[in-house]
Amino acid sequence: MWSTLSRRRFLQVLGTTGLLAGAPAIVRGRSIDSAYDRRSDLFSLGVASGDPDSHSVVLWTRLAPDPLEGGGMPALPVPVYWEVATDPDMSRIVRRGNLIAQPINGHAVHAVARGLPSNAWLYYRFRALGIDSRIGRTRTFPNRREDTERMRFAVANCQNYNQGFYPAYADMLKQDLDFVFHVGDYIYEEGPASPPIAPGRVHRGAEVVSITDYRNRYALYKLDPNLQDAHAELPFIVTPDDHEVDNNYAGFSPEAASPTQGRDFVRRRCRAYQVYSESMPLRPENRYDGNGAGLQIYRHLAFGDLAALHVLDTRQYRTDQPAGDGFGSTDPDSRYLEGVLEDRLYDAEGILDPAATLLGTCQEAWLERGLKRSTARWNILAQQVMVMPWNLIASARKQLELNPNLDAATRAQLLAAADRVDNLFNVDSWDGYQAARQRLLGMLEAIRPSNPLILTGDIHSAWAADLFSDFDAPDQADLLAVELVSTSISSTFLALDPRPSDYVVRHSLADNPHIRYFNGLFRGYFYCDIDRDHCQATFRAVGQP
Repeated sequence: MWSTLSRRRFLQVLGTTGLLAGAPAIVRGRSIDSAYDRRSDLFSLGVASGDPDSHSVVLWTRLAPDPLEGGGMPALPVPVYWEVATDPDMSRIVRRGNLIAQPINGHAVHAVARGLPSNAWLYYRFRALGIDSRIGRTRTFPNRREDTERMRFAVANCQNYNQGFYPAYADMLKQDLDFVFHVGDYIYEEGPASPPIAPGRVHRGAEVVSITDYRNRYALYKLDPNLQDAHAELPFIVTPDDHEVDNNYAGFSPEAASPTQGRDFVRRRCRAYQVYSESMPLRPENRYDGNGAGLQIYRHLAFGDLAALHVLDTRQYRTDQPAGDGFGSTDPDSRYLEGVLEDRLYDAEGILDPAATLLGTCQEAWLERGLKRSTARWNILAQQVMVMPWNLIASARKQLELNPNLDAATRAQLLAAADRVDNLFNVDSWDGYQAARQRLLGMLEAIRPSNPLILTGDIHSAWAADLFSDFDAPDQADLLAVELVSTSISSTFLALDPRPSDYVVRHSLADNPHIRYFNGLFRGYFYCDIDRDHCQATFRAVGQP
């Protein structure tokens, strides 16, 4: 399914060269060559690149001959060499360098290759212990002062290994893309599914908590050949959501059912941030620094003068969700549905709290400054959870109608109660932080950045919506932005068979006329083809593994 937005309509509605001979010194003592089994695949997790600018890009790999057992490397530093070429045969080298893979970082390396030609496709590889990695492909972006005519990127998220395969990544490589946005849930922290969706397609071990647990989980995901090929062929711009740490966590508040609470959760969050930083192609300033302060992941990038890319973090700085972290309502009559739909629903004070935040004060101010300074043709906000209002009381009513565990009298009583309820929200999204959403929309209304487009994941289904200054009177309101939501790479839409969930959600669409498109039936992704005056979003669905 696809939609096209013209700019006007958008504003209305919307031969191999040898490596360096000299090696940095490593600790004296046991030889790394004798400690490492050369028969193993040193670069088992492949290569990746990310966060390009006009003259540099981050190159990533991890030395892991035994990737699912902590990596399998001795506790010794290892010299790693890298080189970048303008041709896939690596015969025209333009930059090379070296760095040390350290045990404390799981022998992951992040090389920032600088001094590269702008707006160019490039090739790279690593060498360690006399072994070459595969050759990866990456690119630099156009200079922000350069007239840029076109950009194509994909949006991916939610790739639960327990719940499916990754053919969507193979399809991305056929779409002539410039890069991939990954907006969260790169891994899932839960234990194994029972039964597995397919032999071997299952998490190893219990819910991840320790450094080694998280490293092994990232390794399991990165061993998938489709994901590994996508990383090797395209630069990724990444930001995490919740499952990189713990389902539905908010700031320092874990999920109620989390095995780690209080200070144990804070320590777990630090470990998760460390391994996320190890595993993603991030610049040094965006990686966890080990001092417990957090992960500085929000950042600006530019694709020529065509697009300003504002990458957001809606997890680390948010206040705790109102009404628990499931569903909530500002209507006191929702109390009559508590215990059936959720243990607690009514929380008008929490949902409307003016102090509640998803971005935090500093990030909100940073985003405001970035939007004010932007002179780009398009302003793209990549973030995690749905901004659009979604009143799902009609879906809840349909769910009550279909609930086989209710007798006729109870069902009739609950349906009568539901008819009196004005609203029901998913409070883990911006709907649970309505004052914060109004600040965001107010920012867009006041600044009027050129062509704001919001990219979202999280909900395992595909959506498109107009974001208005007043959702109660959209015909008289200004259109402030368009939001596009990618379905999941593999994570299920509530159940392995998505049809019942899709059917129930569709009953809410009449109450939400700003929602222009919804589909919960398919796994996949979308890509955007953007020029100076148009954005075409194409939703791609997986047909078979």
